[in-house]
Amino acid sequence: MIYDRLKRLGAAVALSTVGALLALPAVAQEFTFRMTHHLPPQAIGHRALLQPWAERIEEASDGRIKIEIYPALQLGGTASDIYSQVRDGVVDLGWTLPGYTAGLFPLTEMFELPFIAGSAEATSPALMEFYDEYLQDEWSDVKVLLLHTTAPGNLYTVNTTVDELADIQGMKVRAPSSVGVETIEAWNAVPVGMPVPQVYEALSRGVVEGTLLPWTIMGPTRIYEVTGHATELGVLASTFALFMNKDAYESLPDDLKQILAENTDIELAKRAGAIWDEDERAVRQRAIDAGVEVVTLDQAELEVWKETAQPVIDAWAKSVEAKGLPAREMLDRARELIDKHAAEASQ
Repeated sequence: MIYDRLKRLGAAVALSTVGALLALPAVAQEFTFRMTHHLPPQAIGHRALLQPWAERIEEASDGRIKIEIYPALQLGGTASDIYSQVRDGVVDLGWTLPGYTAGLFPLTEMFELPFIAGSAEATSPALMEFYDEYLQDEWSDVKVLLLHTTAPGNLYTVNTTVDELADIQGMKVRAPSSVGVETIEAWNAVPVGMPVPQVYEALSRGVVEGTLLPWTIMGPTRIYEVTGHATELGVLASTFALFMNKDAYESLPDDLKQILAENTDIELAKRAGAIWDEDERAVRQRAIDAGVEVVTLDQAELEVWKETAQPVIDAWAKSVEAKGLPAREMLDRARELIDKHAAEASQ
């Protein structure tokens, strides 16, 4: 009988212990974050960069972090609203072009100046290193996870073969940014600002006669269908940023912050750059197969384009120096970092 009573007592203690454990909160806390961006889900940034990255974060955290991505502005707002949406906590993460919020990121904009950027694979990690050295104050209201660039863009024209600078003078050319506007004006052409989704129709209707874009944009927009000529300039890159609301980031325990750190920063920048450069090559071939004539300028002619665009760089430097910042030093450092990563990528 004593044994039976002890057995019953042991069972009761066991049940009581199980009940107490079940009443405790789960040890593995889950965090679900919402991300917004402005591009469609078939865009290379979504399908090849962001979605795989979110899946890696979920796997590395054993499901404790889940990132829900809402492409094509499904959470509302415009592309120019994404930064403020993340900063103010309307959404947790955003991926967009800093250039959409004109004037907020003048130092980051340096990598979009004419003929500064190299390949995306070299320029993207260079930009991350440059961020560590110069850009943290500029981005202090959010937690930056990644800065990267496209490859520098080229000139695509409907009917005119452009193999020297004189060929573009007076031509109406779509500009991708305020820097693009200034560059096109420096070439004595007529800049026309418009978002990428409108470019195809504008070219087909004669609203513009040409556009500045990287090859990779030609793919999803099919602009190679309405342009007959491409002059490879390597002139203007576009800068992208992946960033997080600071309160959302600080809500994570240290081990999960470490997982974010291990899956972002310079290694992700290298991966992003490689993705963009590979797509550049693929879309370039697609355009050639579609009948686009590709013009490669000789070095002497390319130098003419560069020299004519130099006042755009000088104006940027003057505006930055007016704020007491070492613009020329920054330009030299950016070029040095790009050259370093270009050498590493070629090894």
